[in-house]
Amino acid sequence: MSIFMRRRKRTVQLNNRWGSRRNRILFALSLTLISIASWLLLENTEVKPDQYLVATNNIAASTPIGVANLTSAPVDLGEANNQYLKASEQNLTKWVLVRPVNAGELIPISSIAPAKLASCTQIVVALAVSMASTVKVGDNIDLWAADQSSSIESIPVQVVTAGELVSTKLANDNFGQAAQSIEVCISPAEIRSVVSAIARKATVVGIRSQN
Repeated sequence: MSIFMRRRKRTVQLNNRWGSRRNRILFALSLTLISIASWLLLENTEVKPDQYLVATNNIAASTPIGVANLTSAPVDLGEANNQYLKASEQNLTKWVLVRPVNAGELIPISSIAPAKLASCTQIVVALAVSMASTVKVGDNIDLWAADQSSSIESIPVQVVTAGELVSTKLANDNFGQAAQSIEVCISPAEIRSVVSAIARKATVVGIRSQN
């Protein structure tokens, strides 16, 4: 009887040792799988830096933006991420540099302008009469000027044709009346006429262009 008990006890001890070893192996495998899963999760959720456009060579002002003189690079700009041109920008040809950019530099947003504005000059003009409420920023407008003269009949003259309205501003004059000033992009050929009208203190009126 005692011999049988010793053999049974030895079998139980061997089985316990085998079970403990198996548990350790399973535990180690579980830790390994958890570590791999955690690494994959962190790898997938890691925030990757945005891609920004970088000049591959020195670019002069008035040069259209294009893939020929730009490349992309991942850069972490932190709070300045909206101050430079991203590689995800679509239709780069609509932008033109307004100041030079050196090779290896990012393209600041402040250094570009829409190509359609690059061929014109922005000027602020005070209007005698506010434009219609239907005229919005981005519309093309005509400017007409007439001399303020009571003794001589003044014929209005068109000084701007299809200038692009950039911005508008309302301000009260000395008599408490609202006066509208506008910023408009005009062709270089029209600058003289507009400046002359301003110098003469002519009455300037803006209307939506029909062109």
